[in-house]
Amino acid sequence: MKSTLRKLMKIFGIVFVVAVIGLALYIMANGLGLVDGLDFGAGAYYYADIPQFAKYVNGEHFKSAFPMWIHIVLFLIWGVLMYRLWIWLDKKL
Repeated sequence: MKSTLRKLMKIFGIVFVVAVIGLALYIMANGLGLVDGLDFGAGAYYYADIPQFAKYVNGEHFKSAFPMWIHIVLFLIWGVLMYRLWIWLDKKL
């Protein structure tokens, strides 16, 4: 049972990694997520390099029923959860 589960997990892991790399290549090849007129080469995907970055993420362009701080807190919680998952997986594997 454990052997079969390990084999399935290994296959799933390989398929997942290949899919992620394929999607990343697709995104880069099609320029998805880029802002027109701002070309930083490979750094274009690192949005903190964009001049006047706050202009693109200010509250006027983003409409929600919740305040911005809730979105920021949820983002930080998600980051902590993913970090803890990574640590857990690192110990298990």
